[in-house]
Amino acid sequence: MTENNLQKSELVISKILDRVIDFGLQEGTELSFQDFHLQEDYKHIYNGCCDWLIAEGIVRCADGSRPFVGNMCMFSPTITSRGFERLNQPFTLGEEVVQDKMSVGQAVREVAQGQKSYAGFGDFVGGVLGGFTKSMAG
Repeated sequence: MTENNLQKSELVISKILDRVIDFGLQEGTELSFQDFHLQEDYKHIYNGCCDWLIAEGIVRCADGSRPFVGNMCMFSPTITSRGFERLNQPFTLGEEVVQDKMSVGQAVREVAQGQKSYAGFGDFVGGVLGGFTKSMAG
């Protein structure tokens, strides 16, 4: 099955968040496209996902670093307090709660580990990205 760009974005964002959560709040870490061992056709998605996570205030990097086309690195990325808050929000598909106590963070981990994809459940609001978008409105 060929993934569309929404599904690729969901996967890349989930992998970034999963890794950054594992880093904790430490300095001196780096995160680059090569760390995820994804196919080359994900490279253009990676930069956009990093920029989106930073612009939405979910991830912060040292010195405001952004991914660059050449090395595509984020330096000392950490989840912000806003990011932690969003990850703890209940995960929904459309208007429906997926599971009784499932959080956006749990859905992110499932996608990052290849257990599930929520992007196939309809429009943009149906996936992990939509879970973040909806949680930001509240």
